[in-house]
Amino acid sequence: MFLAGIGIFALSMWSAIVIMGGQLSDYFRYPYPELLIILLPLVGVLAATCSFDVFYRGLRAVVFPKEEISEVLRGQAATLFRFLSKITMLAMLAGFLVGLINMLLHLALNHPWGIMFIGTNIAFVLTTLFHGIFWIAAVFEPAVFILKKRQTKERR
Repeated sequence: MFLAGIGIFALSMWSAIVIMGGQLSDYFRYPYPELLIILLPLVGVLAATCSFDVFYRGLRAVVFPKEEISEVLRGQAATLFRFLSKITMLAMLAGFLVGLINMLLHLALNHPWGIMFIGTNIAFVLTTLFHGIFWIAAVFEPAVFILKKRQTKERR
């Protein structure tokens, strides 16, 4: 499972390099490349750390308040969600840099159609940032907050 996680993480970095060094046709070769840059590192981390069960149980404990999980598992899930939040920030930064460098590359080539690629690259940058912020603000950080709150409530 560890090797599968490393492979998925390497695939996400490879797709970022392909997108960074490619042309407009590379954006349409993969479905939603901004999602690939955000989600593949997260799946790679879950596979490399064998944390799918902790992720699933932690997410169930957040969504269903009556779900009973142990305090140790709740702490592990909170730590995992915090770590996934940090990985998402790094993936957002990678997506931002990929789009920015690709945009500057097309401008620097002095190609007559280079200006046409600016909109696509800015859209890539903005959607990558949007997807990353969504995962952080709507999934991971609220999950950490809810799990920590329930953990302190049970200690009283």
